[in-house]
Amino acid sequence: MKIEILEHKNNPQEKLPQIVNRIFSICKTDPNFPLKNELGDVDDRILEVKKRITKQNKLLKQSAELKKDFSQRIEVIVDSNSRTQMELLESLGSDI
Repeated sequence: MKIEILEHKNNPQEKLPQIVNRIFSICKTDPNFPLKNELGDVDDRILEVKKRITKQNKLLKQSAELKKDFSQRIEVIVDSNSRTQMELLESLGSDI
């Protein structure tokens, strides 16, 4: 008995989404396709949703930057308060 180990080969076959996109592209250009108008409406909604997602991603990025900035500012203020507290205690003659 001969045992052969076969390597898994990646076939550069098209993926299902690519095939579906091609089918829809053909349907959009075919004047006899009964749902042509609905496909256009769906495309418009998809573009609108993608724009919203892009806008929300930008807002999330801005909020993350603001959060980081505020955290740094708070850290600086806390350090400054600690130093001022130490100086005040030292000036009052307290041993730390």
